[in-house]
Order: sequence, then C-alpha cells, then structure tokens
Amino acid sequence: MIRRPEFVRYLNDRLFDEPLLIEQMGSNSNLSLMIQVFPFSENRRLLLAQDVTDLRKAEAMRRDFVANVSHEMRTPLTVMTGFLEAVQTLDLEPAKKEEYLELMMVQGKRMKSLVEDLLTLANLEANTQPAPQSKVSMQTILAMLKNEAEALSHGRHVISIEGDANYSLLGDERELISAFSNLVSNAVRYTPDGGNIQIAWSATPKNDAEFSVRDSGPGIPSEHLPRLTERFYRVDRSRSRETGGTGLGLAIIVKHVATRHQAQLLIESAPGEGSRFAIEFPSARVVSI
Repeated sequence: MIRRPEFVRYLNDRLFDEPLLIEQMGSNSNLSLMIQVFPFSENRRLLLAQDVTDLRKAEAMRRDFVANVSHEMRTPLTVMTGFLEAVQTLDLEPAKKEEYLELMMVQGKRMKSLVEDLLTLANLEANTQPAPQSKVSMQTILAMLKNEAEALSHGRHVISIEGDANYSLLGDERELISAFSNLVSNAVRYTPDGGNIQIAWSATPKNDAEFSVRDSGPGIPSEHLPRLTERFYRVDRSRSRETGGTGLGLAIIVKHVATRHQAQLLIESAPGEGSRFAIEFPSARVVSI
C-alpha cells in the first residue's frame, strides 16, 4: 500500500519511537501521511496512518505569511534607517534634508498601511459569523467612493459613477466600505494617467445586486487571475511598491468581507483591455427602497 523507500527503512530499522512523515503521495502528489508503528501483541504491530495534508498546508501558509510580512516590513525599514543615518551624520543642505524626510514619510505611511491591513485582516478572521442585517445606504457610499477616487487621482483620470437608487444593502457598513474602497483605490493606482474608471451599483437579472469597478488599465494576464486573492500576491511587485499596495486587499475582500455577506468576487481582465472587479450580493442581502 505504501511503496516508498523511507517507509521500508522505517520498518527495517524498527525505530518506532517517532512517527514517519511521508509527503507528496497520491496520484497528484499532494497527500501527506503521518505513520507510526506501535506494539500490538507479542509478535504483532499496529500501524497507524493519519492524513495530515490540511495540517501541513496550514503550517506552510503560516510560514509563508510570516516570511512575507517580514519581507514587506524590511524594505521600508531599511530605507528609513538609511535616510535617518544620512540626516544624522551628514551636513545636508536644507533642500536635500527636506527631500530625505519626505521619502521617509512615504515609507512610514507604507508601513502604517500594512499594519492597518493586517489588523483589519485579524479582526475579520476572528469574526466568522455572517455579517449583520443592518441597512446600508449605497447612495451615500457611492458618493463617498467618488470623492475618495477623485482625491487619490488628482485629476489624472476620468471617473464616472452609476448607482441604482432603488436598491440598498444589508450588512456591515464599515466592512463594505473597506472592500469597495480597496477596489476603487486599486483601479486608480494601476490605471495610467488619462484612463477611465467606472464605478457602478446595479441589480442583476437574477435579482441579486452587484458593485463593480471597471478600469482602462494595462489588464492582467489570465495565469495570474486565480492567485489574485492570495495574501501578498502581486502581478508586478515593483509596480505595487511604486503605487503603495500591500497585497492584502483582495485577500481581505474575498476571504472575509465577501464571505461574511454571502457574496462572490468576480474578476474579468485581459492584457491591454483593462480590468473589471465586481462583488455580487445575493438577493437576501438586497433591499428595495
């Protein structure tokens, strides 16, 4: 049943005090087994095999998460430390000193954004219950999002908004604003100057409702789409650093805000054709005004 050299050695050496972990088993090589042999009777042994695949995956995710957080924090800290040493030890001109301080402020804001996203993620993960059924005014949220988009764009984009005033949502207003703001800010950050950004809220043919953000940005290759919701995953890491992204936004939206509202994130994108991100809410979460 288990034709692996390490298992044969385990049996032959008869060192059964510790279990044996065998990974990459099965037809698709994704199974992990923990095996241990115990005395059963005078001339018999009991072999216990436990499927620990999910446990190993969770451990790997934790390791990757810690490594990614450390990596994301190390870069701005290194930059800030370097500039601080320069300001402390060098006799700089006022203009150059002001420039260094401004660069340190940028890196400080980046770390602050990362910490805030991590705290949001931790709070959402701690709350696994469905979102409350509080009525949320989408018209108010849409007006807020338009102001945020225009402030972030500084006139570099054409921003339009369409909202069906006949429908509102039932849910957690703070979480919904966080999710919607993330999609809007991503569109502004990744759309070149002069591009178009369309924010929309409308009913669907299935009596559901959908919040969407469409941009005329560079688009995303199809091979990246399934991984966009992974924590810290970025299509273009250097571009993300330039725009100040933390790589946690979509993970927060999909795994927690959308899930708590029984909603679904839909992504449509292709290189050169822009992107469309939409959160589709079930009819149970939609109310007519």
